[in-house]
Amino acid sequence: MRIPVEVRPDFIEKVARRTDPLGAVEELIWNSLDADATDVHVELELDDFGGVQAVVVSDNGNGIPAATVESAFKGMGGSWKRTAPGTESGRQLHGRHGYGRFRVLALGSTATWTSVSAGPGGLSEVVIRFQDGDSDFDVEERTPTPSKRAGTVVRVVGEAQRKNRLAAEKAREELTSRLAMYLSKYPTATVWWCGTALDPSEAILGDPFEEELDIGIDVGGGPGPLLRIVEWKVKPPRRELLICDAVGVHRVSMLAQIQAPDFDFTAYVLWDKFANLTDHDLLEGEFEHTDSLLGSTVKAARTRLRTYFRERERERARKLVQQWIEEGIYPYSGEPAGPIEVAERDTFNEVACLVNRQLKGGKPARRTQMVLLREALRRQPTAMPKVLDELFTLSGPQKERLEDLVDRTPLANLIAANAETVDRIDALNALRDLLFEFQSRYTLREKDQLHRMLEKEWWVFGDEYSQIVSEIGLTKALNRHLPRLEGRSVPQQRVQLHDGTSGRLDLLLSGVSGAGPTKRHMVVELKRPSTVLSEEEVAQINSYAYAATQDERYRHDEDTRWEFWLVGNSISDIVRWQYPDGYLKKDGRVTVRVITWGAIIDACEERLRTQRERLAYASDQAHSTDYAQRVHADADVVQLLAAREDDSA
Repeated sequence: MRIPVEVRPDFIEKVARRTDPLGAVEELIWNSLDADATDVHVELELDDFGGVQAVVVSDNGNGIPAATVESAFKGMGGSWKRTAPGTESGRQLHGRHGYGRFRVLALGSTATWTSVSAGPGGLSEVVIRFQDGDSDFDVEERTPTPSKRAGTVVRVVGEAQRKNRLAAEKAREELTSRLAMYLSKYPTATVWWCGTALDPSEAILGDPFEEELDIGIDVGGGPGPLLRIVEWKVKPPRRELLICDAVGVHRVSMLAQIQAPDFDFTAYVLWDKFANLTDHDLLEGEFEHTDSLLGSTVKAARTRLRTYFRERERERARKLVQQWIEEGIYPYSGEPAGPIEVAERDTFNEVACLVNRQLKGGKPARRTQMVLLREALRRQPTAMPKVLDELFTLSGPQKERLEDLVDRTPLANLIAANAETVDRIDALNALRDLLFEFQSRYTLREKDQLHRMLEKEWWVFGDEYSQIVSEIGLTKALNRHLPRLEGRSVPQQRVQLHDGTSGRLDLLLSGVSGAGPTKRHMVVELKRPSTVLSEEEVAQINSYAYAATQDERYRHDEDTRWEFWLVGNSISDIVRWQYPDGYLKKDGRVTVRVITWGAIIDACEERLRTQRERLAYASDQAHSTDYAQRVHADADVVQLLAAREDDSA
């Protein structure tokens, strides 16, 4: 008996990825480019209300010969492109998996391919139709009119999720970044978006092929992955890390997830081992496993990106300072008199670089602005963001960064700030030892040790919080603690979880963001280091989030932001698979996430990086043990750290 494999509609539904209409358009464009098209046109047909009712992608490629329709559309997988060296003109092929045609369902419910191709007997035309909910393609062969030329037109109509996003300008910009490397490599190919050609040269800073960086992956012989960084003149919708084959044709997309203020870029990981990668590898959580090929590469690429942009930022600052010195507008002369002036100059340089574009006028005017900036930093650092905003009308990111600089560098408190930085570095070192060393991770107690430490180190969850309570009941928190922060009274009532039980919060942090009325609350559910965060723990944090945010006194409060963090050393595979980015919910008002201590500590160390480098300070076991003795004697963790120190000796 032979049993044929059938493709069911639910599998097609999974392949379609309906929430990614731009990805579907991109897939159709790649099909056109793989057919050696030199012109690909994307048009959006709008209704009377400006909504997208149809998407049309047309090209002048080789078309689909009638004889190949059955083999091309019948099965899933087995694409001819897997073994082909390239297109007829020698260009790189993109598609390889044989199911991209189903992506059209992200654009509508009905798709029609009308394709004209040249053969020995002249031109032939084929029309292929596909309807949502069906796994069959209807095919009609006909004789083309004399005016027709080889090429394919795909028209997709019908309702589709998020299709109207295509009408936004950022859709064109994002598509440009995704196709930039291909269009730069093959300038004879042009992609048109609603009548405008996608031109990477108008958006890319410099030569995108000038430099490729080794990211340091040991592959045991043979060339390893390279990192190509393209900086943009026009800000892209998001900073992406694109995983590509060796040529630069991207296979999967993810966020760069690095801090690089004032740099707009897209990063490309180039490696022939990723030629057959698809977005389904991300859906299956493959990149979350750092010991996998993709996971280790992504981690190394992000590390190399951080290093690269730190160097770029320093180089940019050095060039600007040198330019100011040569122009005679820099308000300092000679060498710094001591460490305080070194810190002052470093801070001044950061602030001045931040507002450099807003410095206007001739040399005397800009010199005066520089001097005023220096004096504001020296005498009234806390007022500087407001003053500079009134002078220069700063952007949102500029104000946030300036406030961050001022928060950590008022010169009157510079010594205290440096001491705080050292303490935080030692605290992180102590936490890392307690949470991850073999002996302590199995003996560290949750409530009377870990909770008690974090009551004094709540900054690890963010500096925007000003209050913390530990081990407080959910009812008590909503009835008493939150109104105190928010300055309003609320009716007293009992708060229950959805199953009728009472909840008890490990940590509740609260604060007010900026100068506005927005309140922020964070609930942290801590698990001992030996606990693997599973669906049971996820259900617990979700129940807390639901009870708090759906309470009738807070349900419609648009001025309050809630975050609920489930924190532990490790996350189960099933939870990683369900929530590959760690977010259970994120809608702008309520955020629920599962996160590891490793990620939290890494983020803290990144925030402290600049101060640590200025101080040239490196914590060790002795320093962290002394800090724990001085600050956390009541948590009884010193003996655990001392035992670790003895083991190392």
